[in-house]
Amino acid sequence: MLNVDAQVKLDGTGKGTAKLSPGFREEWHPATVSVKVTTQVLEAQCRIFYGTDTSDANYVDGTLSGSTGDSTDRIPFAMSPNSIFAVWTGGDANAQASVSVLGEKVILI
Repeated sequence: MLNVDAQVKLDGTGKGTAKLSPGFREEWHPATVSVKVTTQVLEAQCRIFYGTDTSDANYVDGTLSGSTGDSTDRIPFAMSPNSIFAVWTGGDANAQASVSVLGEKVILI
């Protein structure tokens, strides 16, 4: 069972990035990636990336509901060194943003 999450405090302009990565000899099979922010005065946008960085080539999906909450099932399986990144923009300054990944985790032998 895969059930991991990460948090980031958005900066003064409402931006922040959270990263989740499989551990050594782990392979993740994500079913969903969900995002939200603790406050919703401003509705943040959130973009999801899969790879070694947040370059355009690694873009997977995005949402205009990055604060009130949204999810995607467009994530491929994840193997180290690849990671899942959630990148928020336009949110409330200093709010706490979170990303959760649910699915299956395989331990490689």
